[in-house]
Amino acid sequence: MTDDRVSAIKTASVISFLAGLWLFISPWVYGASSMPNAWNSWIVGAGIATLAATRMGNPLAARGTSVINMLLGIWTFASPWIFGYTGDTGRFVNSLCVGAIVFILGAYGSSVGRTTTTFEPPPLRS
Repeated sequence: MTDDRVSAIKTASVISFLAGLWLFISPWVYGASSMPNAWNSWIVGAGIATLAATRMGNPLAARGTSVINMLLGIWTFASPWIFGYTGDTGRFVNSLCVGAIVFILGAYGSSVGRTTTTFEPPPLRS
């Protein structure tokens, strides 16, 4: 894999990490830290950040972390309806934006990386 692709994976992972960190702190920013559904942001945000950090550390082999982050992006996007905070415009838009960003970067990250292994059969003996 070229250095440009490794750099692109790392960049996508850094952005995902920052998005996860932002999701984690967003309940405090939006004044919702006392609400039960804040746990969703804390748990999912920490998960996104942890998986992105894992991918940053091993961009060629940790491709599965991008797939999981893609799924967490879908979850984050759907969470305003699941937890019923669509009326809180700030949190609602935040979840949609973070979910879309994490999904798109996860989709990109999962499409780039080591896709096949080279199999070399053992030499034939005469």
